[in-house]
Parts: sequence; C-alpha cells; structure tokens
Amino acid sequence: MKYLAQSEIWQLDQVTGVQALNGQPPSRVLARFKQIFPLTLFRDELIIEELRMVWVRRDGPWAEEVISIMATDIACVDASSGPFFGHVHIKSLTGGLDIFVDKLQRGHVYQIRALVETIALASRAGKIINGSLQAGGHSHFPSQGHIEMN
Repeated sequence: MKYLAQSEIWQLDQVTGVQALNGQPPSRVLARFKQIFPLTLFRDELIIEELRMVWVRRDGPWAEEVISIMATDIACVDASSGPFFGHVHIKSLTGGLDIFVDKLQRGHVYQIRALVETIALASRAGKIINGSLQAGGHSHFPSQGHIEMN
C-alpha cells in the first residue's frame, strides 16, 4: 500500500516523473549529481533534465526543498573548482531562486556546466520541441556535456 510520504526515493520519483499537462511525455533525465557524503550529512542532489534543472536541497531528515529552473529561464552558469571539490551556480532570468550546489567532485562541476550551457543554448535556438530534441539531434545531445578531465 502506498502512503503519501513513504520514502525519499518515492517522493523524488513523484517530483521528477510528473506527467506534463499537455499530454506530452516528461523530459528525460540526462544526469544526476550529489554532494560528497563526508562533507555534508544530508546531500543535495542536482537533476539535469532536457527541459529543466531540479535542485533537491535536503535540510535534514524528512526536510527538503525542491527548486526548479526551466531551460529557457537560465541566465548563466558559473562553475569553479579547487584541487578536489567545486561548486556550480545556475542563475535564473526571471529573478527567482538560483541553484547553488557546492561540495561537488571536481570533474562533475565541469560536466554540469557543459550540460546546462548546452541545454540553455538548445532551448533558445528552438532545438527542443514538445519536451524532446528535434529528430537528428537526439543522439548527439547527451554527448555535448562530455568533458575529459586529466
């Protein structure tokens, strides 16, 4: 039997798997990134989808906040890293809440930046239609965010 607040995983699936109102399938998840565990007890999660960025900020046990920015509303992406860890700041055009995730792995920071910039540029250029990329660019899209770290 499913209760309203069964577990964090079930709640996260409910948030990220919502069916669109216009009957189109939801945008697919391209990547998920979490903070490093020993540095943060309750790890935040950044979910990158084709049409939006979702930040699940956990403040404690059974306490979380979900912030979402649509791909067309992304103003810019700031990423910086040190020798081991880094942070990502995704700013919104609408003046709403920004996404700021710190204590990420160094390699993940630049993957996030590349993916978010690619999604923002594709959405502004009209490459994303009805929740997915146009035919021909669908297989090329996830490889845009791939960066080799030495």
